[in-house]
Amino acid sequence: MYEEKFLDIISQNAEINEIFTILEKMHLRQATICGGTIRNLIWNTLTGRHSSLKIGDIDVYYHDPSQSYEDYLFTQEILNQNHSLYLWNLQNIALPARHASHIHFYDSIEKTLAGFPETCTSIGVQRDHLKNYQIIAPYGLTDLFNLNVKPTPGYRNGQPGHQRYVQRINNKNWATQWPELKIEF
Repeated sequence: MYEEKFLDIISQNAEINEIFTILEKMHLRQATICGGTIRNLIWNTLTGRHSSLKIGDIDVYYHDPSQSYEDYLFTQEILNQNHSLYLWNLQNIALPARHASHIHFYDSIEKTLAGFPETCTSIGVQRDHLKNYQIIAPYGLTDLFNLNVKPTPGYRNGQPGHQRYVQRINNKNWATQWPELKIEF
């Protein structure tokens, strides 16, 4: 139901197209723009707010088991130097996490996105060599388009991640920025 609207928003966004062009030149395997980048773009579009991807992190996850950590750092440096209009949050999920991240990397982009704290954040988009977009949404797009913030299974009330979910909701201050949201605790 929401797939067509999602693809319309993504494909018509000049910044998303520019970011994918940059990522294609970097030859990142399964490059996926995801998380807050996608969530905020959709929320801003739905609520009629100005949206610019130049003011927040660009969450890009990819899967390249052949890449060394040093090559990953070099790739990140190239992006930051040559495309500094964006704040890159680049993650090769095939590498072990090197910082205190609460996001766990799995053996696929879809499993990694499914482990994000909120269903509306567990969404990514890829672009193939023909410039066709593919949606990765383990929990669907309904919560995103209905402005619902709900925890994913590992973050529900009574689960080990629930406190982290509540902390994110409070720290990100989404209710102030988008008062239309319906937030489930």
